[in-house]
This record gives sequence, C-alpha cells and structure tokens, in this order.
Amino acid sequence: MAEPRGAMGTKVYISSTTIADTVDTEREFSALTWDEIGYVSNISQHGIAFQDVPFTVIGGRVYHLKGQYDYGPVELQMALDLSDAGQLLLKTAAESVGQDHYGFRINKTDAPSSYGGPTQVYFRGLAQSFVSQMGDANTVIMANSRVAINGEEIDVDPAELSSRFYDGDSLGGYNLFVGSDAQAVQPTISSNRLLIVSGDANTSFAVDGSQLIGATGYTLSAGALIFEVSMQYPGSANIQYFVGFTDQTSALEMPIESAASGNTIITTATDAVGFMFDTSMATDNRWLVGVNNNVDETAQDSGTVSLINTEFVLRIEIDVSGNASFYVAGAQVGTTMTTACRTSVSLYPTIAVGTRGTATRTLSVSRLYVRQG
Repeated sequence: MAEPRGAMGTKVYISSTTIADTVDTEREFSALTWDEIGYVSNISQHGIAFQDVPFTVIGGRVYHLKGQYDYGPVELQMALDLSDAGQLLLKTAAESVGQDHYGFRINKTDAPSSYGGPTQVYFRGLAQSFVSQMGDANTVIMANSRVAINGEEIDVDPAELSSRFYDGDSLGGYNLFVGSDAQAVQPTISSNRLLIVSGDANTSFAVDGSQLIGATGYTLSAGALIFEVSMQYPGSANIQYFVGFTDQTSALEMPIESAASGNTIITTATDAVGFMFDTSMATDNRWLVGVNNNVDETAQDSGTVSLINTEFVLRIEIDVSGNASFYVAGAQVGTTMTTACRTSVSLYPTIAVGTRGTATRTLSVSRLYVRQG
C-alpha cells in the first residue's frame, strides 16, 4: 500500500489554445502545448458525483439509486499575477462569451523517482469565472476561478521517465555519446531545451553523430511501453534522426537509417523501433521503422514531414506482444507494426541525430516521456 502524499508541489496547467470537442484521450491531451497556472494555492474537490435517487416502498424501506452524474466544477484559488501566462489564459477564457473549452492538466506529487513523472489528470474545462479578491492591508491580492468540467477526467499513472530539460536539470538518467568530429556536441541542456548537435564532416554517424540513450532498459514482458517526445529542428535539409527505442545503451549507434538508395533502410540495432527521418531517403517524410531480432520490419511512410522550426510531438505505443503503433500530434499514422521488436530484450529510449551534408544539424527537445504498464 502506498503512503499518503501531501498536496505540496501539485501543479495546474491550461492548454495554450482552445481544444476541439473530439479531444478525449490521453494521447490527444498529452500532445497539447501547456502553460502552468502560477501561484495556485488551493484546488477544490472534483470528480464524478451522482445524484441520489431515493425510492420508498410502502413497507417503509428507502432504496437509493444513482441518477444524473456530474464531474462538477473545480475551483482554483491563486495569488493574482496577470504577467503569468497561465493566469492570463485562464482570465481570457473566463471572459469569453463563447463556449470554447480548454484542456486542463493537474500534476500530482507521486513521481516514482527523480527521473520519473507524477500522476496526471486531464480534463476538458469551460472557464466560467475569474474574480479578483482584495482584502485588508495584510492580505495577498487573490484570484478565484471556476472551471466546469465537461467530459470524463482521465487519470494517467506515474511515468518511469519524464524529462522537461529545464536549465539546471541533470542528464544523469541518460548515457551521452558523440562522434569524433570536432563540431559534434554531446547532448546538453540550454535555454530549457535539450540540444543534440551533429558534426559536419558528412562521413558517417560514428564521426558526425550525437546521441542520448536512457540508462534504464524496459522489457515488454514487464508491461506495455509508451514513448513520447516533443521536439523541433532549426536549420535546413540534409539531416538524419531517430527517436524511439533501441537495444543498447553503451555506445554511439544510429539504430536505423537510410541505405541512401530509394526508400530502403539499414538497421544497425538488433532490436529497435521508432520514427526515422533521413533526407537520404527518396521520400523525405518521417518513416516508421523497426527491427526484431535482426529481421527488418517493413518501413512505412508516415505521410508526415518534419517542418523546420516547428514543434512536433511523436509518440510510440508498444503492447506486450511487441506490436507498435505510431502517432503524430496525437493522431495515428501508418498501420500498427506487428511484432516490431522482441518482448524479452531490454529497450532503451534514445534520440540520435546526424548530418547528411557539410553543416551541423541540431535537434531541440522540450520533453521526453516513457511510461510502462
């Protein structure tokens, strides 16, 4: 039995834009862009509650049934600060005369480790008020907001790995590798982003590559896996990258890359699954790739492109049988890749970048997330 946990450290977020009525799954909420609502001091009770429907028989007994149900409003109390992006969004949403909903997320305080992430609660909310509250000379100016919850609350279990890459954070949960070219840079955190910079020799990944690999491996026999990354790349063409899972954590290695002939691939890893983007392919789209016990899976063209200087969210879900599904911005792309990798080997999350030209290439990552179970 888990020990009771306090609320100190709980955070509340609002989506940066309104959301469609169809957003109702964890992967769709997770792909949103979020702003923390600052200085929150109190979060009211919330959750499903049914109306009591009593029925009295003539013999005197009263029966109780469930009637209508409501997830209710959640009341947020905060110290007023309209320079805070989250508070300003919430105020704007409340003052709108429309019926547009925003996404809301509550991060609890039960992260399993310093590298993990806490339970998250997602819901669609309609901001109905944002009222300031003064007081006497010894009172903090406060704001109270009422958010009506429309739709089910989605509770997401804690994650084994959840990195936001804020300045001052450690990369101690990862192994870092860099090629021999002097321009290749070992992965590092700068301006609240993880930067992975290739060399510019344009010879091989061993020379030009830069790679981050999680230090902890996960086997599918212990539970299904979810991998999600939010990133962008500033620059131009002539780039290769791989994001997903690989089967080793001890050396620089591009798990899967283009064979530089048509739309064919080369797999260096024995077991790996992920998104590959490589401008050496005849079709410059993201490709869905996998290798199972040294047998290449059929690569799939996702039909999606990597736009320069545009943040995108890539997600991979692998079930306990090794079947992998791929998502871009919360929407599935391609078809489920059956037995994409073995269930008995340790899989390590990785991000790798190389160049396909004579200039360095950079991946800029804001979030990396892995959950098992």
